Amino acid sequence: MMKNFSILALFIASSFSMSAQRATQYLSPVPSPQSFVSQNVGMTKITVSYSSPGMKGRKIFGELVPYGKEWRAGANSPTMLSFSTDVSVAGKTLRAGKYVVRMIPNKEGNWIVKLNLTNLEDRPPRLWKEGAVGFPYDYYKDGKVDMKKYKEDMSHSFEVEPFSWEAGIERLFYRIDPNDNKVAIVSMLWENMIIRFEVDTMTDEHLERFAKTLE
Repeated sequence: MMKNFSILALFIASSFSMSAQRATQYLSPVPSPQSFVSQNVGMTKITVSYSSPGMKGRKIFGELVPYGKEWRAGANSPTMLSFSTDVSVAGKTLRAGKYVVRMIPNKEGNWIVKLNLTNLEDRPPRLWKEGAVGFPYDYYKDGKVDMKKYKEDMSHSFEVEPFSWEAGIERLFYRIDPNDNKVAIVSMLWENMIIRFEVDTMTDEHLERFAKTLE
């Protein structure tokens, strides 16, 4: 009887310990908390979802984030930039959707920003076939999918002039500033660097397209 009681007590104590550990893990602060910023500009909703790492006394650009190498523009999960309508970025029209954001910091000169549509990246190789479903009709020619054009249109790489200032920004964050009802500035700020680029929401084009549907 005493033996059974001891086993039961040990089981209860073990269960309590495991529950306490799970609770501690659940309640512990996340080093790079998830965050997002969203802004309506014209007829378009722009959203950036990202993890927000801190400096914690470290040198960021050039050390923690090496120059000349692709960086996820955040931490942990990929940084995502989404548009509810088609937009224009750095002279190229991007389809509505969610894009993975990556950057290549450079010690001198411009930085590189890369945007890749998640539908393209998530699509399994077995679906990269002629006649596969899910491709816009624009990419069909003679019953076949122009995969080269599709891949080019679903990704965009462009240069951005970096800005620096003396004050240190402890925790990485993004902001979206509308210039007017047509153009917004998307900015990434961390340490002493600011990387920003324009997003043209193509308001006039969307209004014209909507007007044609009423004719």
